Amino acid sequence: MIDCLTQKVELNYIIPAIRKEMIKILESKEFTDAEISRRLGITKSAVSQYKHNKRGSKINFSEKINKEIKKSAGMVLKGKKADPEINKIIKMLKESRGICTICKCTETGNFRHAKNSKNFSAECKK
Repeated sequence: MIDCLTQKVELNYIIPAIRKEMIKILESKEFTDAEISRRLGITKSAVSQYKHNKRGSKINFSEKINKEIKKSAGMVLKGKKADPEINKIIKMLKESRGICTICKCTETGNFRHAKNSKNFSAECKK
C-alpha cells in the first residue's frame, strides 16, 4: 500500500478539484477565461484545461465542502485572493478527515468513494 503524502494529494488532487469548481462558478457569472485566470492566479491555458476535464476531475466533494467552495468563489468574486480561500477549504477537509478519504482514493485509484467520509486511509489517521 502506498503511503498517503498529504501535500502531494493536496497539490495533485484537492487544489485542482477546488479550482475546477470555482471555475464553474465564475464561468456561470459570465467571466472570461482571462478574468478567471487573473482572479485565481493561474494561466488561461490552465483554465481551459480545467474546463475540458484535463485537470481536477477526479474528486467529488461532499455537499458541505461544495457549499464552502461556493462561498469562497463568492469571496473571490468580491475581490479576495483565491489562495487563502482554497487553503481554508483544505483546512476544513483536514479537520473533517475528508482528506483521509481522498488519500485512500489516490492509493486505490477508486475515486468514486471520495464522498464517503467513513472510508479513512490508515496512513492518514492521527
